[in-house]
Amino acid sequence: MTIFPFERCSDVRNDPTLLNLLCCPACGGELRFSASETTDDGHIMSGQFFCNGCGATYPIVRGVPRFMLGALPDKVAATVDGFGYEWTSSESALQDTQFSSADTFLQFIEPVQRDYFKDKLVLDAGCGAGRFTLLAQQFGARGVIGVDLSESVDVAFRSTRSLPNVLIIQADLFALPLKESGFNYAFSIGVLHHTASPRGAFDSILKRVKPSGGISTWVYGRENNGWIIYGLNPIRNHLTSHLPRSVLLGLSYVLSMPLFLVLKGIYRPIGRNQRLAGLKKALFYFDYLYFLGQFGFHEIAYIVFDHLVPVIAEYIPYDEFARWFSENGLKNVAITSRAGNSWRGFGVRESEVRVTPEYQSRG
Repeated sequence: MTIFPFERCSDVRNDPTLLNLLCCPACGGELRFSASETTDDGHIMSGQFFCNGCGATYPIVRGVPRFMLGALPDKVAATVDGFGYEWTSSESALQDTQFSSADTFLQFIEPVQRDYFKDKLVLDAGCGAGRFTLLAQQFGARGVIGVDLSESVDVAFRSTRSLPNVLIIQADLFALPLKESGFNYAFSIGVLHHTASPRGAFDSILKRVKPSGGISTWVYGRENNGWIIYGLNPIRNHLTSHLPRSVLLGLSYVLSMPLFLVLKGIYRPIGRNQRLAGLKKALFYFDYLYFLGQFGFHEIAYIVFDHLVPVIAEYIPYDEFARWFSENGLKNVAITSRAGNSWRGFGVRESEVRVTPEYQSRG
């Protein structure tokens, strides 16, 4: 078996620039790799990474490097498993839909626009099935690394494997196998509120951003979500998150039938008709449900599943979210509401990340 440094990977499909951003998640040491199965187009489908520092090894399975550090806490493992099932089961249903569109992505990362990605090294922290990883590449990024803790990385790999400047890895946001200050831009969409420490995950991602680099994230807001926090969450905590995944998905489709009719028959028509604008205030949760109404039936069913499956779901108040940016000394900060029930934030890293010890736990 021959172990190669990354400089000698000209026969490997992925850009060496991306491979050189990797490091050992346990000690931060430099990595080398060996390949036991390589495809004709240069993909290493199986093999291992080796740490020069501590000697740890990390497998490459089905084309994806797996940087896992031991067992996850039960709640984290259950949440990860639920989302892994969601993305692997929805691979065909959500392909080429509004759910994966550029417009949807840009709504989540506003005020960032397409041209911001050009020639940047980009990190998608919590990439799921890779729908936004792919868009970042299409927007002109020099290279993109997509990271997720769930088995959805297999879907992300399949959707991006033809792109040499995209690398998908499986890893924990609290133990990222990525060198600090390596990326020009990082984004995390709908992920941090499903971690044991949303602020800790944010700080971990931010450490991988270069000074003068940007970071975007979107999280559930606490404001205007009282009916979910006090009504839906107890049902999710005590019932739906414990159901077999296939049963919950079937239930989500059943619940989506009347919801789909209401969204398409009431919310979307009223939202598009200026003469009916006065009715918006009379309708429950109008901004979000109008937004939801743009999606197709399968997309809505999976969004319902997304709300019912996680064991961990935090709702972040505006003041707390704003402190993530201010306490880390970020500049050019822009925090705005999306659909009246969530927060999206953007900021530019100025210097060192001020990680507070209380936020470093993975649960």
